Amino acid sequence: MQNVILLAGIILGLGFIFGKITDHFKLTTVVGYIITGIILGPVFHLIKISSTTTEIVVGFVLALVAFIIGGNFTINFLRRLGKATGIILVSQALATAIFTGIGIYLWTNNLLTALILGSLAVATAPAGTIAVIQSHHVRNRVSKIITAIVGLDDGIAIIIFVVALSIVKTILGGNLSILGSIYKVTWEIGGAVILGIITGIISSQLAKRIRTEESILITALVSILICAGLAKIAGVSLILSEMFLGASLVNLAPGISRSYFEVIEKLLPLFFVLFFVTAGLNLRLDLLIKSGGIGLIYILCRIIGKIVGAAGGAKLAKAKPVVQKYLGFALLSQAGVAIGLAAIASHELSILGSSGQYLGTLALTTITATTVIFEIIGPIGVRFTLTQIKKC
Repeated sequence: MQNVILLAGIILGLGFIFGKITDHFKLTTVVGYIITGIILGPVFHLIKISSTTTEIVVGFVLALVAFIIGGNFTINFLRRLGKATGIILVSQALATAIFTGIGIYLWTNNLLTALILGSLAVATAPAGTIAVIQSHHVRNRVSKIITAIVGLDDGIAIIIFVVALSIVKTILGGNLSILGSIYKVTWEIGGAVILGIITGIISSQLAKRIRTEESILITALVSILICAGLAKIAGVSLILSEMFLGASLVNLAPGISRSYFEVIEKLLPLFFVLFFVTAGLNLRLDLLIKSGGIGLIYILCRIIGKIVGAAGGAKLAKAKPVVQKYLGFALLSQAGVAIGLAAIASHELSILGSSGQYLGTLALTTITATTVIFEIIGPIGVRFTLTQIKKC
């Protein structure tokens, strides 16, 4: 029988140590957590984490993350965002999904793989990007554009991913009519939006009556967990419903809701360690090798998509030529949300036969492995962008 408590202690301890090591070398702690999982895999080959345990960890962490992401979508922030930044945000997201999807399809001749990896390519890790901007003490129009894009990009990524995953699950299911397929996809997305908004309205009313930190923590967790549970029962997207829960709450109760997000953010580091180490444990390097360079294709196409998409959006928005030329290099980091979405894909596709299981494992392995690369080149790209813009 598993000693889950001992396992959790080992994971947390080693994850913390390797996270500090990679942080010392100016890499995100996520890389350290993944390395911990890779090391623990062969060394503790007798350790087996049940699929139920993994599903609970993944679902809970992604619910927390989506909730916090939704909290960024305040009406006031979106108004201040400006038309130009909005155009660039959408343009780089769509271009990244399209370029990566086409590249993967040409390499694998598999539409489902292209849809999943193309949608996963959109997410951008904000932490490392913002850290580089702050270390350079840059506060100008370009730095604000970069900060806004990386802050909202994960929200766009979630929407694109949910659409792609719904289509893939419908195709793999194979027993629905065209009308039935459209209904299923529409319900999974639209139902999640409705559930998130309704839960957010109820939570906002409760928030106005809560004052102590303990009550805020309990009420926040109750809202998040109930929303996640109802999403599972209703068969709608958990992560999208949680994002709209956060967005509804922050707009309907802007004052007190900030305390909700702050208290949840304090919990995240603990669960992040468990989550990303688990991702490292599930990394299938043999599958990545057998897939014939799919990781390299993903890296190259995602870079091209981010650079071309940002340039095209900046041109449409009539931004300065230097912004058009270099902005995309600042959007290359990828970590937490992408791995989380890949983990969701892995779990939800695993029940759809051997094809779904293979596709889910390939997606999680590709994203986990390439995260290490993107977390190295991402900060370099931000520094390059800031340096080039300073010269002009």
